[in-house]
Amino acid sequence: MNAWLLEWRIEVLRNVRNRRYFIFTLLFPVGFYLLYVHLYGRDTHMGGMDWAEYFLISMSVFGVVGTGLNGNAVRVAIERTQGWASWMLTTPRPSLQAVTTKIAANVVVNAIAVGIMFCVGAFVEHVHMSIGQWLTCGLATTFGALVFTALGMLVGHVGGREAAQILASIVYFLISIAGGLWIPIQVLPPFFHHLALFMPTYRLADIAWSVVGLRTVHWADIAVLFAYFVVFVGLSAWLSTRPREVRSVS
Repeated sequence: MNAWLLEWRIEVLRNVRNRRYFIFTLLFPVGFYLLYVHLYGRDTHMGGMDWAEYFLISMSVFGVVGTGLNGNAVRVAIERTQGWASWMLTTPRPSLQAVTTKIAANVVVNAIAVGIMFCVGAFVEHVHMSIGQWLTCGLATTFGALVFTALGMLVGHVGGREAAQILASIVYFLISIAGGLWIPIQVLPPFFHHLALFMPTYRLADIAWSVVGLRTVHWADIAVLFAYFVVFVGLSAWLSTRPREVRSVS
């Protein structure tokens, strides 16, 4: 347990000290949130709630997706290309520890990102919700985003650092757009609504949107997220136990 906690602590520090964490998880979401709220106006309504509330959820999810994808994909790729992952396979460390420590570390960094976004929404844009709504949305976003932590680790196994970085960025923006985080699916043609139903980004945001809009949370949202999580974790764990050829970092 001590070894697990030490590795978890290292993973947390690596995340919060990462420049990409600051840019994709804090700077971009906060900046875009403030811009788009004033661009579309506070009087706009979407999905049965004020635009400032609706887009707060969108950008909170956008931020934690960036944490999971961009941070973990590059980190896993570097560990592989530097031989760290292969070396760890020769130690007594349990094979799943690499996956579980990264997932647990992302709970902390997700909570930080969501907390900052919610503070901006509450104190800058004067978003008003009950304590129960704040807590439920925060917990759902923090833990639901672990799907993207697992996806980031999976992307990190596809190639070297540059390949993982490019692929993670492409996937990041594609699933954010297709999931309705940038443009609400309510204003898009029906095709995009059907497409969003397959996106984990939409499913996660829809849970929080339901809480804010005082609607019943759809069990399908939870089921789809859980299915994605199991698949991504399973593939990442399997790939992490396979020895790889050591290559120089690009």
